[in-house]
Amino acid sequence: MDKISLSIEELIYCFYSEGFFEQGNALKQVYFGDLDDEKMDLLLQISTRSLLSKSLVSYKNHKFTLVEELADIIATLNYSDQSIKVSRHDGEGGEKAVSYHLTGNGFIQHSLFYDEQIHVFSIVTLNEVSELVSDFYYIQNDRETGTNGFSLSQQEFEVMIDSLEDNSALFELPKYEGTKNNFYESLKESNGLLNTMLFFEFNEVKEPEATNLVLFTNNQANNWMIEKREEGFYVKPCNREMVKTLIENSIEVKVKETVSDGK
Repeated sequence: MDKISLSIEELIYCFYSEGFFEQGNALKQVYFGDLDDEKMDLLLQISTRSLLSKSLVSYKNHKFTLVEELADIIATLNYSDQSIKVSRHDGEGGEKAVSYHLTGNGFIQHSLFYDEQIHVFSIVTLNEVSELVSDFYYIQNDRETGTNGFSLSQQEFEVMIDSLEDNSALFELPKYEGTKNNFYESLKESNGLLNTMLFFEFNEVKEPEATNLVLFTNNQANNWMIEKREEGFYVKPCNREMVKTLIENSIEVKVKETVSDGK
């Protein structure tokens, strides 16, 4: 399908239209909490006409109905077996985020623009997800990673991050060498900012539960991947193939067989 773009008002209307009142009410409270029912009803009427003009709603037998593609998107937003959310510091003090929700036809890419007022959706395959995520994090493809990974305890990692926020802590740092020093220099270049990649799934009551969390340094070159492990963290130089492997390993095998490149 082509990209589908919805305003926040249209998205609220879609949730109501499909009977997902809890989700619609939650968005209404966040974005239009002080709007009375009469004005909100008018806003939803305007959204209906807007969706009609985009051919995203049909009118038949005196009833408005979402087209099938849009109805599938709304159903997936309401519940998805598995999802990925990637977020990145944008260099202007803000943050950009994109989500990928698993469907029977692949993944729905969900992007937000203009302070989350505009939501854009499109269907992508599993392989496309890995490419899009690599682009999002500025991951290069020609970086040699070899066996240059190393472990950090929770305390060691916190000491590194704290030293970038408190100059006095620099004098208490141990001397780093080799790959560990390269990683620390990369952290300094980005002022310790870290980007996140969260894998999650919905439980029986439709609440998201995290299944895996991975961090990336916020550099446009020579990025590092930081995986959380029970004993601390494992840090390694990152390339695009590693991102693809990470995503594939975090998605169930039965899913990969059905959504990767449509096979």
